[in-house]
Amino acid sequence: MTGDTAATSTRGFAKLLLTFTTLHFLFFVASLVAIPFLAPGSKIPNPFVDDANVRSFFISAAAAIRVSDFLQLASALCLGMVSALFCHSVLGPSQRQVSPWLIIVGGSGSALMLALSALFSWAIVPPGAADLGPSLHAFQFIPFLLGGPGWAGFFAIFLAGLSIGARDVLPRWLRLAGYALSFVSAAATPVLLSIVFSPCLPIARFLGFLWLIVVSFYLHRRSVTVYRSQ
Repeated sequence: MTGDTAATSTRGFAKLLLTFTTLHFLFFVASLVAIPFLAPGSKIPNPFVDDANVRSFFISAAAAIRVSDFLQLASALCLGMVSALFCHSVLGPSQRQVSPWLIIVGGSGSALMLALSALFSWAIVPPGAADLGPSLHAFQFIPFLLGGPGWAGFFAIFLAGLSIGARDVLPRWLRLAGYALSFVSAAATPVLLSIVFSPCLPIARFLGFLWLIVVSFYLHRRSVTVYRSQ
């Protein structure tokens, strides 16, 4: 009975993990789609472009930006849940000394950076806000830095922690992919020094999404197999 209960519990956690990992991805993608959908013709500007384009975007698409920020906040909250669920799902007794700290610090940190990015972005365009003028461009860098290099640094720790902690659970090729994406995510942090490193951000973000979903699906299938063998 104890084995059946443990298998059922593991299966439940794995199902929750897959659900929240998928929601994390869907909410983030929805936050990107919301702006062109709600404000046709609007395009999220590169923070390194001229002030005129940035001001025009924030003034004309304010309502759409607020919706996008809400969806990004939802994505960040899901990522926080994912980090906690991964600790339970991938770690065996032999890994519960170091890896949990890497997973919790990396997962919670990247979720916090993503959430703060959304909240600071909303603060730029609250209902009834006055035009910030020339200072708007400077304020735009805050959500970019939080959701860009800030998020990437913690996400690199998160992926490394998962790859280390899951060495007895995941196949070798999946762990190596995790290490590679951790390196790419870490390589995005020097964007603070040069824009040359900026391509690492979307690579780490979207391939990282895919990796988390694949890992979650693998753990879910593994839990179902174990449950059926009881």
